[in-house]
Amino acid sequence: MKISSSSRNINNTENAQSFKGLPENPKCIPAPIGKLGKIVGEYVNTPEQKLFLATSALMFQPLVDLKFADDEKKTDSAIKSASKAIAGGLTGVAIRAGFLKLIDTYIGFDKNNKLNEYFLPKAARKLRKNSPSLADVRLKQYCQTLGTLFAVLFMIFFSNSKLDVPLTSDFQDLLSGVIKEDKSWIKSLGDVGKARKDKINSWFNHKKDIITNIKNKIQNVVSKNKEAKPNEENSK
Repeated sequence: MKISSSSRNINNTENAQSFKGLPENPKCIPAPIGKLGKIVGEYVNTPEQKLFLATSALMFQPLVDLKFADDEKKTDSAIKSASKAIAGGLTGVAIRAGFLKLIDTYIGFDKNNKLNEYFLPKAARKLRKNSPSLADVRLKQYCQTLGTLFAVLFMIFFSNSKLDVPLTSDFQDLLSGVIKEDKSWIKSLGDVGKARKDKINSWFNHKKDIITNIKNKIQNVVSKNKEAKPNEENSK
């Protein structure tokens, strides 16, 4: 469906291709809005959409919490909402932009790699022979959809639990230190960084202990097998 930005561009003697006819009272949007829609359609993708949503949540959700949450939980609720918006915005925008860049780098008509062999549609190659310009437009739309799909899957199976949750916790501690404990931003940031470093070291030490225990068990089994073999030979 084509939307004309000016009534002067409409020829009332011709049928509209979309619906085989014009409505009785056609509605025409102003030219500036039409230009804005064209810009949005060409340049606003999922990273920009996520940034807009995260910014909106950061601006309005804490205000809602301060207005409607229980009196003793208003500050904590607002801090938690702001932390979620910041963490989700950072990871969401970065991951979406990263996967879109990855797809744009490796998938195309003139690119030779395994990813391109698997994911470049055969229909796109056929369309390029008949209509190269249309094929380029369709391929761009396909790459944007594919990159968004990969980003969503990555977030579902990995980043939501491994990145968003700890990052939200860090921002929550940072904001709580400034707002509730009256710390400076630098002091609160330093405390959060130290706490995160301790958590990471604890995680690595825990994994190291697990690996060491497995290694010790394997060594014990091997040593017992070596001790058992001479005994079996002596019994013979």
